[in-house]
Amino acid sequence: MNYSEARALLDRLPRLLVKPGLSRVRRLLEVLGNPERAFPAVHVAGTNGKGSVVAMLDSILRTAGYRVGRYTSPEVEDFRDRICVDGAWISEADLASGTARLAEALFADPDVPSQFEAITAIAFERFRGALVDVAVVEVGLGGRFDATNVVSPALSILTNVTLDHTAILGDTAEKIAWEKAGIAKRGVPFLVGPLPEGVAGVVRAECAAVGAPLHSADGVSVTRRSSDLDRAEYAVEGDGLPTRVELGLVGGYQLENLRLLLRAVQLLRTSGIAIPDDAVRQGLAVARWPGRTEVVRRRPAVVLEGAHNAAGAEELARDVVRWAPDRDSRRLVLGILADKDVDAIVNTLVPLFGHVAVCRSASPRALAVNDLAARVRKHATEPSCYDSVARAVRDVVARAGAEDVVVVTGSLTVVAEARRELCAG
Repeated sequence: MNYSEARALLDRLPRLLVKPGLSRVRRLLEVLGNPERAFPAVHVAGTNGKGSVVAMLDSILRTAGYRVGRYTSPEVEDFRDRICVDGAWISEADLASGTARLAEALFADPDVPSQFEAITAIAFERFRGALVDVAVVEVGLGGRFDATNVVSPALSILTNVTLDHTAILGDTAEKIAWEKAGIAKRGVPFLVGPLPEGVAGVVRAECAAVGAPLHSADGVSVTRRSSDLDRAEYAVEGDGLPTRVELGLVGGYQLENLRLLLRAVQLLRTSGIAIPDDAVRQGLAVARWPGRTEVVRRRPAVVLEGAHNAAGAEELARDVVRWAPDRDSRRLVLGILADKDVDAIVNTLVPLFGHVAVCRSASPRALAVNDLAARVRKHATEPSCYDSVARAVRDVVARAGAEDVVVVTGSLTVVAEARRELCAG
């Protein structure tokens, strides 16, 4: 089986249908000889920030000399970027080989696995074959019934809980918290970011029920000293941590992600994973996470930000005002998936921008341009309308002044398509 054949086979699996439960992925992993048991993992869940925490921890551990597997979703640069070993995407040959090993099992049962479940199994097989020392694994959706919830973690992390994917995970933060806290395991430290009290109570109860020691980042203090579109500098207080770090991930929301990450370093050290201070500093300085407050052009500055829910839009709004004090110098390229809280995102971002362009990605879940434009017009703004992300970013960037800031946001599918257009070659 070659790579094209493997992709065609994987594309026959359900991609948009969410299929909660672990029976299908376990069936696939048994065919592969249970590769998920071959390595310890750091398992990261959360509504926002989990990908950034994964990226920072991956960079730190690699800088410390460990061989690291990284599993994230969805892809931003390439289908293969979900599965990385030491920062390198899975090769076409390895993805084809992993798919071939699963080929017979994929359609052997009436309960066909999702594409995500198959890719998860292929990722864990790749990590075993690469003899990784540790894998940093991002939850796909929720946690309790997510395909990744078969790993043997050395540490579990829950970044935060806000409303997202409500049709699947529940219509309250407490219901969503129950789903995400389902990654807690007996005897495994469970680290949580800031949570509202009602949500925190759900997480405490779940950890107590399974016997997972609960930890917060309260002992770590992080203060942003300076920040621009290139990097941010932070002062740090915490036992055994460096007192100053620089981070190439410049979104304001990274402050809380960084605080949680540094607490994770402390906990991993106590579990026997040696992480020198130099590895923390150097790993953070070179950490990158495509599509998350990523500056891909200058003069004009073009920022890609995958904010796709109300909380993400609010964080982005604070950054936008900081980057470009003059409203007329701000240009927005916006595309949103129809199953998201469209009005919350529009209401938060549109009033901040002097120029707004709306578009839709190629995703079948994307909101129609006319519908999105109608919501934008409620803010007395007449948007430019485009039938593709590529056309939107080409036109908006061409029209922008050298000192303008162009923000492309609303969905990771929009960001991925914009990135391909802007970073080609």
